[in-house]
Amino acid sequence: MSTNSNSTIGVAFIGGGLVAELHGRAVKACRNARLVGVHDLNAAKARATAKKFKGRAYTSQKELLEDPAVDVVHVLTPPEAHVQATQAALDAGMHVLVEKPVAHKAKDIKTIIRKAKSSGRLCVPAHNYIHVPSLREAKRHITEGKFGKISAFWMLYNMFHGKNLIAKYGSIYRVVCVHHAYSLLYLLGRPLRVVSMGMRGVHAQNLPEVGQASITCEMPDGALANLWASFACDDPTSDPWQVVYKVLGTKGGMSYSWNEAHYEDEGGPGFGMPGYVDSFRFEVDHFINGCVLNGEPPLSTMDDALDALRIIEAAERASKGRKAVEVAYD
Repeated sequence: MSTNSNSTIGVAFIGGGLVAELHGRAVKACRNARLVGVHDLNAAKARATAKKFKGRAYTSQKELLEDPAVDVVHVLTPPEAHVQATQAALDAGMHVLVEKPVAHKAKDIKTIIRKAKSSGRLCVPAHNYIHVPSLREAKRHITEGKFGKISAFWMLYNMFHGKNLIAKYGSIYRVVCVHHAYSLLYLLGRPLRVVSMGMRGVHAQNLPEVGQASITCEMPDGALANLWASFACDDPTSDPWQVVYKVLGTKGGMSYSWNEAHYEDEGGPGFGMPGYVDSFRFEVDHFINGCVLNGEPPLSTMDDALDALRIIEAAERASKGRKAVEVAYD
């Protein structure tokens, strides 16, 4: 495929569920990209997503991968199907953006890393939160030392999810706290140890899944990172903590919140918050125009996806044992 900046990149989705809606909006908004088509095991979902974003509905994954109009594949299936779909797309010579969590097992992420290396194609985790301009600017200021020595980091997430949605998504550690983990890696790097407590949440005591979790991370330079996630409630107060980032250093700091704007959108949790929805647009734009067409490095890599999983695994062990646990990196 051409890497000329005037190229139009053909994008196809493997998976047509809820997150495909956000990827569809992002591709539609992305210059130099167009949606070619969608495949989902649920043919009705594939047809609906394809029709909405003016692509075709493939009858099989094989048909999608054999389409010469497709340059890039977004793997949007449940995590259990990520490895197979990603390997198949890489074998077909396509660049791949893989939704998070990339996989629930380290060996599966390592398999993807090896396949991407041997294929010579890009394979990038869809770590969308960090692509918003505010966090990219925060990263620059931290790297340049504008905030001095970093003392503390907070990332807070409070967004109500009903019992049916929790049962569908699973543990908040794997579904939401992975965002906290890769955000921490992006802004401050790898933690040494974590302590954590995970609970079901006050509204879902009869479910086995963890619906509320607190993780505190010890950073190598002595800073503490405080990560919080809850499905139990929204925050309707005057200073809302629905999704908030804060970094404090000896010479300054930054804060960023999704509550800067709201609009009505019943598509799903967070759909009416531009901080969430637009993160997909920024992510896809950077992947297509930055990475694929212009050779820029991704903001987050498959190695980061592996590190994020290791952080979550350590937090889960700490929660079960009620003690600090060292993070076991590869």
